[in-house]
Amino acid sequence: MNKEILVDKLLSLNYPVIQAPQVADELLTIDDSLAQLLKNWIDKSVEADVNIEGFSLLDLKNKYNMTYPAALLTMDWLLKEPQIALKAITHGIM
Repeated sequence: MNKEILVDKLLSLNYPVIQAPQVADELLTIDDSLAQLLKNWIDKSVEADVNIEGFSLLDLKNKYNMTYPAALLTMDWLLKEPQIALKAITHGIM
């Protein structure tokens, strides 16, 4: 995946200029099981859903008013640190 294209896509969602490259770097390291969702979003603006640890990506996006990339990173967090992420999400820290 091309970081520049990803940064441009994030900027189009009004991510701050300083934050967009940082978010792009995080997105480029997401779990392989989520990589195709990211690619489809970048290439086709498709916002597909996935369920992890009982949470739906699109439900998180809507419930917490997240962008698709932010919700995708949350799902990645659920995969990589399920105990911490579950506690944070269920206690409304987000």
